[in-house]
Amino acid sequence: MNFSSAATVLFMACLNASSSGFVFVNPPTQRIARTFVATPAKALATTSLHAASDPDDEIAAIHRNADATFAIIDVDGGGTLSRAELTNHLSVSGYNTETIDKIFNKMDVNKDDEISRQEFRDGMILLTALQSAPGLGNYNAEFAKEMCEDADQVFQSADADGNGEIDKEELRSHIGRSFANYSEAAIDEIFRQIDANSDGTITQEEFRDAFCKSSALRQAIGEGPNYK
Repeated sequence: MNFSSAATVLFMACLNASSSGFVFVNPPTQRIARTFVATPAKALATTSLHAASDPDDEIAAIHRNADATFAIIDVDGGGTLSRAELTNHLSVSGYNTETIDKIFNKMDVNKDDEISRQEFRDGMILLTALQSAPGLGNYNAEFAKEMCEDADQVFQSADADGNGEIDKEELRSHIGRSFANYSEAAIDEIFRQIDANSDGTITQEEFRDAFCKSSALRQAIGEGPNYK
């Protein structure tokens, strides 16, 4: 799927003028005929940002996914997002400058021309359409089976020694092949976000879980044959 056309359709439908500036509404679902590949049920069950029934659990899940996306956009690892970092990330997903500026300005609550982690978390809750938007949320969740297949292929590519786990050096090498501008601190934070049990390695299950949830991670870490 072409990111540019998908993002244009999504935000022309989702971004409306209002007295307060703009409002996001739920985007239309684009469905394309695909051949799905069977994958473990457990992996598929993790792909919904709204799986939790308790409101507090749902907010916590949104925060976790926001933190993972924030780590990917924060290329210099500085702990805040600059306008340039957000623009560089979202332009790849097909957003135009006007839309990116609106998102940035809405999230930058204190108007210091940076988005803090907490501001980003709050923005992902306030602007609900971003939770399923290209490059930011659980975009194309209806293609979960294909994305999990992609995850396994990317995992095998990153697992250089073939031992069934990805260590920090392997992740750094894999990202560096295509995204050399990531700082050491940024890669360390991305690794921490994927390494769910904090044991110093990323298992195939941990990688699949993160990859299937996050279009930002798919954009940053590599693409499989079904990339979207």
